[in-house]
Amino acid sequence: MRCDVWWAHPAAETPGLFGLLDEVERGRFAGYRREADKLRFLTGRALIRGVVSAELGVAPGDVVLDSSCFDCGKPHGKPKVVGSTLEVSISHSGEWVALAMTDGAPVGVDVEEVRDAEVDGLAGICFSPPELTTFKAVPDDDRRGAFFTYWARKEAVLKATGKGMWVQMSKLTLAAHDDAPRVLTSEASEVDIDAVRMVDLDRGPGYRACMAVFTDSTPKVEEHEATDLIKSLS
Repeated sequence: MRCDVWWAHPAAETPGLFGLLDEVERGRFAGYRREADKLRFLTGRALIRGVVSAELGVAPGDVVLDSSCFDCGKPHGKPKVVGSTLEVSISHSGEWVALAMTDGAPVGVDVEEVRDAEVDGLAGICFSPPELTTFKAVPDDDRRGAFFTYWARKEAVLKATGKGMWVQMSKLTLAAHDDAPRVLTSEASEVDIDAVRMVDLDRGPGYRACMAVFTDSTPKVEEHEATDLIKSLS
């Protein structure tokens, strides 16, 4: 199973990038209050269209995306490439935007900047009891990094379901943060532990990132830098 992961830094707004957004996406773009969030969103949508266009041999502007939520129908769900078997997942945090793509296999990707957060309180909400036991034994100096490792891994799996945070994180129990990523147990019907393959991704010590794909074979992950691609779309 081939899985491509593309990495980009948030790009400045240009007529070329903004012109790739459809009407709904322009509304979402305008709705962000922080400029950084606008640029991460814009870069993510351009990245999807640029990568998919090269894969399908069509113009970037001809790539149609549907982000309708599976539950409410509003445009905040996992993006789908209309008229294609390609599966995509997008994530952004800090100075990175990530895109994962497969052909036919549900995929999720998440990147998290290791930042100040009340990690003990969040862990109490998002971790399963076995995970909490393991997490509480992590030395204080390592706890933030460990938390975001768990978070990135869990969110990658939830994104692959197509339902995201609608599936409770605490229903999954993952291997310890310093072990190879895998789902040990699942109380969520959307996650079959025998069908989940996970790969950690490295963006440096200040970030944690993971990709998850639902497949019965080990994914062959190829990572790509997207700086030149984004420039070509600008």
